[in-house]
Amino acid sequence: MRPSRGTRARGGITRREWLAWALSLGGLTASGACSLSALLVFLARRAEKMAAQATPTPSPTPDLTPTAPPLPPELIRREAWGALPPDHTAEEEYGFADADNPTGWYVYEGDLAAIYTTAVIHHSYPLLRDSGTMRALQDLHMRTRRWADIGYHFGIDGKGAVYEGRDIRVRGANVAGYNTGTLGIVLMGNFEVETPSRAQIVALQRLLYWLKQAYRLTHLAAHYEFNPTTVCPGRHMYPYLSLLAESLGLQRGTGGYVPPQMPPKVQSHRRDQGCC
Repeated sequence: MRPSRGTRARGGITRREWLAWALSLGGLTASGACSLSALLVFLARRAEKMAAQATPTPSPTPDLTPTAPPLPPELIRREAWGALPPDHTAEEEYGFADADNPTGWYVYEGDLAAIYTTAVIHHSYPLLRDSGTMRALQDLHMRTRRWADIGYHFGIDGKGAVYEGRDIRVRGANVAGYNTGTLGIVLMGNFEVETPSRAQIVALQRLLYWLKQAYRLTHLAAHYEFNPTTVCPGRHMYPYLSLLAESLGLQRGTGGYVPPQMPPKVQSHRRDQGCC
């Protein structure tokens, strides 16, 4: 609940909080402690308190800001979540890509920053937010859809943990006809019936900010914008996409998609290489 008008000071800190900090700072200064340390302790405790009060299913809000530093996120690596190795005998992504086998496993050459311009957001339907796992999603893609590996480059679970998916140097399998040159990111959940958690939105924002710095992303798109026959990533996720794009200085939609320069046949246009 927000405090009544007139009780909040500059920067969103209440007068009571400023008074508590001032008193603690006065005591520490009198004992010879550093005022900067006192301020850092105060701000850290306040951040913990705010995090504990965060709602698990927030309404869309425009206060998303790119505050994360340009450092790699704390990825949970493939070996940590028990990923199976790629299967290059998979029926729908068989062998390695060439002019005669355009839908095979394709490893990008050269600078990835010259290849990736667009991140595409998905939900994990039919897996749910609080029970879905990367291994279950990989099993779905490899055993049911017969792809060589999980189709997404990154995954985010309901608690906001970020996972390494398919090798980022390899073409994904999640946007039919547009896999070449796009980054696939999946959030656990069926967002037609569920709402993404605040932790997921914050983690997605941090991941996108890092990807923008590392690969010069210019656009953020939803799966359905490339493949209109799907509703992915779900109606409860749609409102966040424009807010995230605005907060990170990204453009919305498919306008930035430019497939890398390669033989025309090597483009992965199979309709069944799109999720959801």
